[in-house]
Amino acid sequence: MNRKVQQLRSSHAPATEGEHTVSLQVIDAGELASPAADGPGAAGNPHCLLCLVALERPRIRSTTHRRWRLRDRLSGGDASRNASILARDPHFWDYLQQINLMAYEDEIDTDRARQFINRACRVSGRHEFEHCNDAALRFFTLIEEPFLAWLLAADHD
Repeated sequence: MNRKVQQLRSSHAPATEGEHTVSLQVIDAGELASPAADGPGAAGNPHCLLCLVALERPRIRSTTHRRWRLRDRLSGGDASRNASILARDPHFWDYLQQINLMAYEDEIDTDRARQFINRACRVSGRHEFEHCNDAALRFFTLIEEPFLAWLLAADHD
């Protein structure tokens, strides 16, 4: 885990005896039933969303060395620097195209990647990452960690 993320989490999170994780194992995504609208927490917590997206291997021409070098460039960097790196990286553009969270007719580019990062982290620009630990933590948790897991999963298949 990125050292900056560990520092942010330890300074931000209350002391707990252990981290809690949720794992979802899906055998066949087609057999999943959508949650009932009147189910537990449906009206009580409108801020929760579970979205299953089947991701493929990176579609762009890449090598294992190139993917690990990108991971190393991100390692230890602050959120502002890492957001800049990701917004300009074709691997990240491929990732955004696959998760299809941006409804654009055109290809993903630097500007659209930057817009996605800003929207997901609820900031107006990456300079806010330097002043708001919550925004930086959102970047590492919602953007960087899932992207790197997807990017490096191709090397383990």
